[in-house]
Amino acid sequence: MKNNTESSKVISDKTVFPTDKDGNIIPGTYHTRSFRKKMKNNTESSKVISKISDKTVFPTDKDGNIIPGTYQTQVGVEVRIKKIEPAKHYDVISLARAMNDDFAAKTKELFSPEVEAVREAIQSGVYVSWRPSEKPWDQQDCQRISSKARCFCGHLLNQHEKFNPKHIFLKCKQPSCLCQAYKFVPSRPEEVGEYWLTKRRDFDPAAYRVKCRCKHTHEEHVAHPPPHHCQAKGCGCSGFTSAFACAACDKPWQLHETVFETESERRAAGRQVGEEWMPFSELPELAKIAATGVDNPNIETLADALPSEARAKPLAER
Repeated sequence: MKNNTESSKVISDKTVFPTDKDGNIIPGTYHTRSFRKKMKNNTESSKVISKISDKTVFPTDKDGNIIPGTYQTQVGVEVRIKKIEPAKHYDVISLARAMNDDFAAKTKELFSPEVEAVREAIQSGVYVSWRPSEKPWDQQDCQRISSKARCFCGHLLNQHEKFNPKHIFLKCKQPSCLCQAYKFVPSRPEEVGEYWLTKRRDFDPAAYRVKCRCKHTHEEHVAHPPPHHCQAKGCGCSGFTSAFACAACDKPWQLHETVFETESERRAAGRQVGEEWMPFSELPELAKIAATGVDNPNIETLADALPSEARAKPLAER
């Protein structure tokens, strides 16, 4: 108590508070000297930052706007200025095109694994998808899975046993791998909504792995048996719980399942097959962009991407 009392005296002695005629401190909110000193230091730091930025002069147009481009500041920092143009329409396609100079190419890159999965399914008659395990969300396929899609064990689908209708659990064929059944796991930031990661200079797509809430990757957890406890030294994680959510349904990995179906099984269940299973199959023009990477400037809204017979009805109603 003596130390606390002495500390209180020192702090209060440095700061003079207003008092009434009886010597009592007048109630109110006050800043101590130490707080004012801290604020002063922060202000001075801000001034230094301002001075640094003031030394770099960026070229501007007649309206005073910085001309888009990549510039190097005097302190060695690279600054990228992008021209932002308003979208022509308040529509997802128009907005995406306004935000991305290479809209078509990026759309193709994003959906190429799924396009490949559809083509493989048409050829083999086996449809592999990743979807929610709970109703009614299990009606949608969150991901179309190709032979190059990664399993929880870290190996690709084509490194597992081939599909057999009588034996749907495909074991991994890689030496010493304990995996007893292929389980799809997202392998790209876009698949779990982490789009910003690809913009980092040091981002390596080949090294990217999704993580558990214990902060360790799926490859640091046992491939079998479920619930896949963590093997990292000192980690007490008893089972893989995703620190991410599916970009398609916003549900965690553990609430999804990998499904192998034949074409007849999908037809019987009322699910899409063949070309109808392609991404954006209900929007043919957008599907073409996703498949070819060639933009169509005439497609400015989702309505423009509809089949011709479907577009005719909205036009007639205007």
